[in-house]
Amino acid sequence: DVLNLIALRMVEHLEQTRDRRYRIKTGKRAQPGELSMLLWAYAAAKPRDCPPGWEQPRRIEQLSDTQTTNSDNDFDVVTFVEDGQKFPQESKYTANDSQHRSVTSRLFDAAAIAFCQGEGSAVIVSERDNTLLKNCTWNELSNIAWSFAARGAYASKESEAVMTFIAKEATRRIRLTESDGLSNEREILPRDCVQIAWALGMMESDNVSVGDAFVHLVDAINEYWITRSGRPSQPLKGWKCADLVQMATALAHGRLDNQSVLSAVYEEALRRLRSRNGLSISEISILLWSQARMHLTKNFGAEFAEFPSAASQALLQRMGRSSMKMPPQEGANVAWSLTVLEQYDDDVINLLQKIFKTASSCEEGVIQLEHAHQLWQSYFLLSADCPEAVKHVPEEFTKYLEHKWNLEKSRCKKSSKKHQAISKTLDLMRVAHRNEYDEDVDVAIVLEENSAWTHTAASDFDVKNGRKVAVEFDGPHHFTVMASTGEQLSSIESGIKINPRVLGHTVLKYRLLKLKGWTVVRIPYYEFDKIPQFASMEIQRYLQRALKTHDKIEFSGVDVSEYKAMPSSRTSRFD
Repeated sequence: DVLNLIALRMVEHLEQTRDRRYRIKTGKRAQPGELSMLLWAYAAAKPRDCPPGWEQPRRIEQLSDTQTTNSDNDFDVVTFVEDGQKFPQESKYTANDSQHRSVTSRLFDAAAIAFCQGEGSAVIVSERDNTLLKNCTWNELSNIAWSFAARGAYASKESEAVMTFIAKEATRRIRLTESDGLSNEREILPRDCVQIAWALGMMESDNVSVGDAFVHLVDAINEYWITRSGRPSQPLKGWKCADLVQMATALAHGRLDNQSVLSAVYEEALRRLRSRNGLSISEISILLWSQARMHLTKNFGAEFAEFPSAASQALLQRMGRSSMKMPPQEGANVAWSLTVLEQYDDDVINLLQKIFKTASSCEEGVIQLEHAHQLWQSYFLLSADCPEAVKHVPEEFTKYLEHKWNLEKSRCKKSSKKHQAISKTLDLMRVAHRNEYDEDVDVAIVLEENSAWTHTAASDFDVKNGRKVAVEFDGPHHFTVMASTGEQLSSIESGIKINPRVLGHTVLKYRLLKLKGWTVVRIPYYEFDKIPQFASMEIQRYLQRALKTHDKIEFSGVDVSEYKAMPSSRTSRFD
């Protein structure tokens, strides 16, 4: 098509105007503004297919008149369609294979090389280097970052490098402006910095890391707008609602636990909710999702304790004034978020009732499966924790949600290498278990009712009155990042131990498993990864303590491991 022809011509032009070292030649060269506008146009016309962090596109299903089925094999009546997006995001595994790359992705790579003059992401550009990126305005920088994130075009080393450089350049400019004390007329617009932070958060959600560049950028934003002297008591008063929402989303997707920025964002959002100033239904739902994703409960401050109730009240008022129903995506996100946060007052309960009523009487007759899964998780936990919120949900609808959830949990699953290492070690220790069991349990163990040690686990999982143990290996994406501020980075470099916090979706999974009768044993990556994978005996010692496998393990006549309970600090010989 025409867009592909334009992209191909531009790729050829960019390749012709640089030498073998990727340095821009003199003569005909693209201008920063031109490239920025071009990338924005292609990101808007050909966006990513999958939302950040998803493995596949959204799935839409046609609801039947009865909303449920008694058959376990109903795939012939289910039709899945893509949600209106036609341009799939390229696989990270084929990103550097030119034979599988689209012309649009090649354009983004060529532009990345042009902006950074071919330098790698680890290279610190000298102040004297006049790269194309340094000649960009703030608006152009933020548009370039948005374009790469909206396209999902950072699966190659070139595109990953340009995003790292953008983060470093933005941080440099903020620090420079702060130190120079420039006048208000030349102050930085929040929109530009926040949009760059949002793009970096999307990268982290897609498991593409920019190292510490994201942390340093958010630190710079925090110091420039929130903590530096001379700022009023409402440091984010000048931010637009969209800026607040995008900042919260950036930190939630990037798993960055910068409490100073998060507190400021939610304090300002609370003020606007109470003054009925500006926040839309969609923006409120995103803020609730971000709070739940980061599992910011009342223990982290008054603003987090008050926001769920204030948000619920505001949503009820907006829905009441306009007599409108909450859109399906916002409804599912809000129900899931309020369930994660576990703060149930009259407004929250009333809102949950309305959400489930709307979902169960869907006029369009379709439901996105991801929304159905969120609603089922919420319904199942609310049935035990807050029955009032779901007492009016039709039985047919709950059966439908449960059926679709069970189908999702019965899908073919893949185990991580760490999970496989745990399973092999348990085999070596002769602990009977099953992998990827019901409800996505990583490693399932069933004990006789009076068993004291897990090595006596039953190989038959139909044991009556047996105790079910779920061993969950939690990788990095179950937690906030290890260091969310520059101060924490320095602490880690000094040898100080910092444990990340568990995210909301993982806490929710633990609650679901416990409600279904499982005892959950966590194996955090930051503990397990410290043990050398070739040290089989050390892995056995760790699992012996974590799972209470044996009273004594004899590795040899002189090397015997006696059982000791895991200390509350969870420290080990490798700390």
